[in-house]
Amino acid sequence: MRDAGLNNTTLRKQNRGLVLKLIATDECASRIELSQKTGLSKMAATHIIGEFLEEGIIEEKESLLVKGKGRNPIRLCLSEHAPKMIGVHIFRDECSVVLCDLQLHVKMRRKFAVTEENHESIWERLYESIDAVLQNAKGERIYGIGIGSLGPVDIKKGKILNPPNFYGKKDIEIVSMLKERYSLPVFFDSQYNCAALAEKYYGNGRDAEDFLFVGISNGIGSGVVSGGEINRDFCGFTSELGHVSIDWNGRRCTCGRKGCLEAYAGSRVITKRMAELTGRHLEFQELCRLAEEDSLAHGIFEDMVDKLACGITNAVNLYNPQKVLIGHEGFWLPKRYLLKLQEQINKRKLLGDYHEVKVEKPAFRENSHVIGCACSLLERIFEGEVL
Repeated sequence: MRDAGLNNTTLRKQNRGLVLKLIATDECASRIELSQKTGLSKMAATHIIGEFLEEGIIEEKESLLVKGKGRNPIRLCLSEHAPKMIGVHIFRDECSVVLCDLQLHVKMRRKFAVTEENHESIWERLYESIDAVLQNAKGERIYGIGIGSLGPVDIKKGKILNPPNFYGKKDIEIVSMLKERYSLPVFFDSQYNCAALAEKYYGNGRDAEDFLFVGISNGIGSGVVSGGEINRDFCGFTSELGHVSIDWNGRRCTCGRKGCLEAYAGSRVITKRMAELTGRHLEFQELCRLAEEDSLAHGIFEDMVDKLACGITNAVNLYNPQKVLIGHEGFWLPKRYLLKLQEQINKRKLLGDYHEVKVEKPAFRENSHVIGCACSLLERIFEGEVL
């Protein structure tokens, strides 16, 4: 709840952000629709639209009538000359930099691998990648930089805290680093919050006010959308589903604690298990394909689903979402396991008899966290803070 009122300048910014969001996400395509949806007067909506047209952010296009007589309606849409966003994704084995528009269409991408041998130069290489994208985008207007990072993170302080298996790197003040170098607005969030935002604006979260995005890689993370908004705590920390304990006396996790969900259901744990049993060293995606015909692989995935259901059901009981999106490497899980996961969650959750939680794949496939990295900035644009 807000403790302070809003002055005219702040209200104007918020109204601009709201109108742009409705046009960008195709929720409204005309002045009348915008006025009805936002509650703004037709004059106020028309004024904001006029500003966006003058600034080259949106444009008017004539819609084609399927049949019938009369004048073709004018449709409002984003201009291809609208400012773009830089998205930065930071992960333990790969970093990416993308240039994208307000509808998350990627115009350019650079990426580089991070390994035990080259991790000391990660920040220099990140700067080089951002420099290259900005150089290639010369002539484009840039709103700013959005960062999505592995966690844990402190969003308020703009810091990557102490991620497991991140080569000993911790307390990285990534926001101030990029602000100082590029003199652009920089915003920061966990990669899974960014993925959830991407799905909320343009993906399989559009039809849900409440959903979970669960990303599975060598770790497991989550983004929570509750009441249409990303759930963040008062400290600026984000949810860490992978470190929910499903067995207090269980396996030791890379974080140092026992029984964490990702110690049982992370993708590397699954491929390592297969290698121990068969001597076959397969990538997670390959193992997912093999599970359709190999009984041993099938058994490993059955156990993985059981462990995932245990952890995710805890989150479902806390947030009561309409759906759960399984992404990152989890996107490659065959449908039979998603259906099994859905069945187990609904069987175990408290309100199982009253509504069914759907388990689905994200619209952005395995790339929600990479494409979504700019969403830490996009969210501020749609709120009018950066516009």
